[in-house]
Amino acid sequence: MNEETRFLATVLRDLAASTAIILAAWGALGGATNALTTRMRLRDALRHILLGGLIAAGMGSLSMAVITAWLGLPPEAIPAGGAAGSAAYLVGVFGPAFIEIVLARMRHPKGGDNDA
Repeated sequence: MNEETRFLATVLRDLAASTAIILAAWGALGGATNALTTRMRLRDALRHILLGGLIAAGMGSLSMAVITAWLGLPPEAIPAGGAAGSAAYLVGVFGPAFIEIVLARMRHPKGGDNDA
């Protein structure tokens, strides 16, 4: 193997082992689940898959703490999340929908003065 091929193989191996990439993949799968269960257009489905991956990778290990608080689990459940794949998956499923709800409420607040 020449130097360039060896370097590329090392970079790809390190990238595949990256926690952020693993979490992003689980989040993208969660976003895909969300898109498939809600039967949305392809453009919206791709947006949910991308958002699921980005949110899960961005939250990192914090996602397990958020999930345990949300479900009312004891704090001991946080390290039990292991590689946090399941938490990243749930964040990928619900994260894009949560963001859309927040943005919709910011654009059209309830009880706001819409007559002006």
